[in-house]
Amino acid sequence: MNKFREQDVWYPSAQVSDSCNLTDLIRRMRLPDYDAFLKESVENPEAYWNETLRHMNIAFDPAPTAFMNTEEGPMWARFFPGAGFNVAMACLRPPPGQDGLEQPAILAEDEEGVCTSVSYRELSSRTEALAAGLASIGIKKGDRVGLLFPSSAEAVISLLAVCYIGGIVVPLYSGFGADAVSRRMVDSGAKVLIAADGFMRKGRHVPLAKVAAEALSGIPSCQLVLAYDDVTNPPAFPHVRWQDLAASTAHIDPVRTQADDPCMIIYTSGTSGKPKGAVHRHAGFPLRVAQDTAFVFDFKRGDRFFWPSDMGWMVGPYSTFAALLLKGALVLYSGAPDWPDMGRLRATAVRQRVTHFGTAPTAIRGMAGAESEVLVGPAPDIRVLMTGGEPIDEDAHAWLFHRFGEAKLPVINYTGGTECSGAILTNVLLRPIAPCRFNSTAPGVSGCVVDSHGERLVGSAGELAIRGPFNGMTAGFWNDPERYVETYWSSIPGMWTHGDLAIQDDDGQYLLLGRSDDVMKISGRRVGPSEIEGSVIDGRMVIDAVAFSVPDPKTGEAMIIFAVPGPEAEGAQDGSVERYIRQALVDKMGASYRPHAVLTLSQLIKTRNGKLVRRLARQAWLGEPPGDLSAVENPAVFDQISALCTQMRTNAKA
Repeated sequence: MNKFREQDVWYPSAQVSDSCNLTDLIRRMRLPDYDAFLKESVENPEAYWNETLRHMNIAFDPAPTAFMNTEEGPMWARFFPGAGFNVAMACLRPPPGQDGLEQPAILAEDEEGVCTSVSYRELSSRTEALAAGLASIGIKKGDRVGLLFPSSAEAVISLLAVCYIGGIVVPLYSGFGADAVSRRMVDSGAKVLIAADGFMRKGRHVPLAKVAAEALSGIPSCQLVLAYDDVTNPPAFPHVRWQDLAASTAHIDPVRTQADDPCMIIYTSGTSGKPKGAVHRHAGFPLRVAQDTAFVFDFKRGDRFFWPSDMGWMVGPYSTFAALLLKGALVLYSGAPDWPDMGRLRATAVRQRVTHFGTAPTAIRGMAGAESEVLVGPAPDIRVLMTGGEPIDEDAHAWLFHRFGEAKLPVINYTGGTECSGAILTNVLLRPIAPCRFNSTAPGVSGCVVDSHGERLVGSAGELAIRGPFNGMTAGFWNDPERYVETYWSSIPGMWTHGDLAIQDDDGQYLLLGRSDDVMKISGRRVGPSEIEGSVIDGRMVIDAVAFSVPDPKTGEAMIIFAVPGPEAEGAQDGSVERYIRQALVDKMGASYRPHAVLTLSQLIKTRNGKLVRRLARQAWLGEPPGDLSAVENPAVFDQISALCTQMRTNAKA
């Protein structure tokens, strides 16, 4: 730990170490310490899973015939074969105790400040009613159902209702256009699209009903189920009203599903080609994320989980399944995270008495730049901070730990992906947590850093990989098994390679450099873009930045930086931002890290969740076509940036 400033490291107190879920699990497995536990979880995953399922009070009916079946090869491993399990029923089971049914299951807030609370009793009755309504229009086991909603109670009820009757949910991003929705509906073969009529974002109405109708106009076999409030002015296009289906009084038993039956297809956008539909099972993704949430995030019964995300991305279903399976409350927010200011998410967390608050590095930098708006009053209920989605830089970590968390709360750095459900690398509460590092591989997953031959690396960059199959990994890509095998299992036989570059230090800490395609090699050294971006963003001269590399005939790779000027850059002489960036990199990184070019912009290309899309920045600079823009909040910005890049290159040649 001597490489870090002592004040930047979080150390577990005796109280935390003694009371956390992980300690209880280690005791019940009769192991001496965390090191022995981590080893046992990988070498004997069946014992690990049996104990975690007992902790979560989850039982199969009937019981599985084995823990894992790999007869078709490791990439097609099946878990809990023969077991009966329906994830919706496990989520709807109330917390124990006389008042369990009245405990809050969902606490939702929208941009206009309207708050909704749904108890476990109400969630169960509303889910069964909607399930009966969906069955009445012909939805049955195995049917795919699209879900186009912002983060709302209706989205959760719809998700659970589809699983209740054995259907397969296809979550869709509420920022998608009609073409993106249509492509995913066609690829999945969905029979129905359940959609909200719209929602408010930055004070403006987002018309999802129009998007849904346009998406289905060329798919006559699909029905539209639409949720809307104004019954006096119904949409003109054909649809079934969500509220009518949800008012069903018919009793319907949950469909008996197997543990390895599919329950969800989550699409991830690729750089080119069609999006990948990751297939997840009833006892795969849901149980894996609940397991991580219980033992990595230390989520206990009655806690409140808030990781703001659209329901169309992994974190939406993750939060839903984890909070409800662990018998806590799911906190939702629908709207812009910076409306009316950057303090909105923290204020929501305070109002809803959130215990577990999740965010992303880009959002952290935004909050740090508006600290006076964010840190308004105490947040006494928050116990754990969580960050993921991209590597975090030291400045963002320092602000989250020292300012947001007052140097008292652990910051759980967490990285995995849609296709593997939970984490590969993470932090746990039984080890010190250092800035930007991961103090452990995820329990039950044999994560490692390896070279191209699968040999473990220590002290140098390599591929982040997993040695062998693990519960929670995708059951393949829908209609595209060859692409799944090529993406994850073809590089090193028998090993899952994730597409990230990482370093394992001599002290056992891990550092994530970023996606293999994003990591730069400058002056012979691999460096992650987040380290460069964190070195230049100061909230004054630069409030946002994206760094990437492009081929260069002289040096091999040249570094380019796009930057958004901050308040101190206004009125400054031309070139001040570029001079500041160049000097900041020399001071913080060294003289060899001078960028090849700096371009100042009014905004960067991001998803609605605030995640930078570095591939599009690179493609704009190179003048290449953008490929899939469906996940981008501001797709028109790509053409604007591309034109500026062309002009800049032309001027440089002149």
